[in-house]
Amino acid sequence: MKFDSLRTTAAWMICAVAVLVSANAAVARPAAPQEKAAGGSPQSLEQGRKLFHDRCGYCHLPGGSGTIMLAQRLGKDRALLESRTDLNPEYIRKVTRVGFNSMPPHSRIEIPDSELDSVVAYLTRPASARPPSDSQPQKPASNGGGRE
Repeated sequence: MKFDSLRTTAAWMICAVAVLVSANAAVARPAAPQEKAAGGSPQSLEQGRKLFHDRCGYCHLPGGSGTIMLAQRLGKDRALLESRTDLNPEYIRKVTRVGFNSMPPHSRIEIPDSELDSVVAYLTRPASARPPSDSQPQKPASNGGGRE
């Protein structure tokens, strides 16, 4: 009798583990590549740019701690969020709300969903909505002395 009880318990545990693993896989599985957020009008992109600079710029503009950390983790070419073209809208929302490494989470009080949506639209704007300098890699300025 004891063996049957153990077998039943084991069967329930296996089912529970299977459910947890499948649920975790569904959550942890990378999403299929998504299209970039709709570009929006120039006015809405300008609003997103302003919000990004006001709310995120302290850390994510040149010289900010977020830019420095991203340069260490991903390389200088991927450190400035404003210049990147590979950002996933859902990933931006997730990292903003939950935080990641040294970036703290930001609540809906700190940055409401509507403002976050504007920032996401700005950061994921299509190439056609970017100035030419955003789509071209920046060359270091010459020091004028002939040696580089």
